[in-house]
Amino acid sequence: MENKIKVCFIADQHSLYDDRIYWKEAVSLIKKGYEVYYICIGNDEGNGKTKEGVYYHQIKRKKILPTTIFNYLFKKIPFIKTEYHNALDICKNINPSIIHIHDIRINRIINDLKKNHPNVKLIYDAREPIDKNLKDYRFKTSKIPKFITNKYANYIQKWEYKKVKKYNYILAVDDGLYERFSSNVPHVNIEIIYNFTNLKDKRKFLSYDDKIFDAAYIGGLTKIRGTLTAVKATKYIVEKIPSYKLLLLGEIFDKDLKNEITSFIKTNNLENNIILKNFIPYKEISNYYNQIKIGLNPLFNVKAHEEIIQIKLFEYMNFGLPIITSNFGYMKQYVEENNVGICIEPNDEKLLAETIIYLLENRELFDSYAENGIKAVNERYNWKIMENKLFSIYEKLLNEK
Repeated sequence: MENKIKVCFIADQHSLYDDRIYWKEAVSLIKKGYEVYYICIGNDEGNGKTKEGVYYHQIKRKKILPTTIFNYLFKKIPFIKTEYHNALDICKNINPSIIHIHDIRINRIINDLKKNHPNVKLIYDAREPIDKNLKDYRFKTSKIPKFITNKYANYIQKWEYKKVKKYNYILAVDDGLYERFSSNVPHVNIEIIYNFTNLKDKRKFLSYDDKIFDAAYIGGLTKIRGTLTAVKATKYIVEKIPSYKLLLLGEIFDKDLKNEITSFIKTNNLENNIILKNFIPYKEISNYYNQIKIGLNPLFNVKAHEEIIQIKLFEYMNFGLPIITSNFGYMKQYVEENNVGICIEPNDEKLLAETIIYLLENRELFDSYAENGIKAVNERYNWKIMENKLFSIYEKLLNEK
């Protein structure tokens, strides 16, 4: 394109180098010839141009008062300029043809965006079931009465649906979100852009014996995602396989959970068996995937996990990792349909331990799951397929009068 079409991503809860926003969507659009800008609100501040060619504007979240609720109410005062006003000003200067929104909070300024850019095309990237996530994650241990937090979660969900009606297109990240937005926002175009892996060329095909970690969980570490279950299962595994190594790669935001994990490791002398790693840059993550034998996804059976399909399952398949996941929802469907692993009852450390040992001791089954996963990614679950779908949606929007 001689005069490049400008695209502006705006996000509020995702980092600059987010795997989907940056490494998949933004980088793909740059390769196609678009000029991509990324405005992200968070803990960092600055602007520039990345090595991959993305123009970025990081806006530091303003924290004027000590608590989240007081900050929120303070920013509602009409004459107070917030980080969202800064985002509006930056976007106005960019003057894009397409604005691609990635977080529910940005809907606070959707009316202003439409007013400032009357001819712009708006895309909403739906990433999570908001109401269920609020109930099962944010308010799970809240001291506020459940009937109040549930009412608030339901209100926020309805608010999202109301705001999304103003968009030209919705991109759902998985089947569950496609179903809920199709039902609740029927008059807006919607397509699924799965979060398939873009790491096909990062496979090293290490031999079984050359891999360092027997099993791993990669992603945010929480109790209801089965982190503690995987940790406790290690105690039983080492009785039979003393050299067993579990990798937990991700951040632990819950201090109580972190203390419980470290205490369990110390009490049971598992310092050499459980390896904790904090956040790893996306460009380095394949170095770890290549050194893992089994991919774990032992999520608890809560409402927030019913509709989603975790990106890690596609990454596990891509690197030939047999999967052990929970026996419900879309995770069960994908694992069983592609014959890439075993689905078990969640929150059972003994059962998880037995299943890990069983896979490690049955190489024929292990190899079959590994080969099936790689084949599934090569044929169906790779980003190239979604990339072409994304291009088609953008071209369709730009050609509409």
